[in-house]
Amino acid sequence: MHPEKIWIVLIILAAVLLGANLLMIAAARGMRGFKGDIFKNFGDATNPWKKEDEGLRELNQRVRDLQAKSTDKEDS
Repeated sequence: MHPEKIWIVLIILAAVLLGANLLMIAAARGMRGFKGDIFKNFGDATNPWKKEDEGLRELNQRVRDLQAKSTDKEDS
């Protein structure tokens, strides 16, 4: 095994661990200037059909409203 390759792996691992720890510290302190736009995309990945579901709910509500209006006209 090549010792220089082991050092490269260890340096990369240390950089990843250091970055993760800094990110957690920053999150714990509130990150005052951080908007979090990067993480909004991950929220969409958990519910990929959110827009379509909202559109179907709105359409369902409109159909119910129209049905209610048509039954009101028939009753009068």
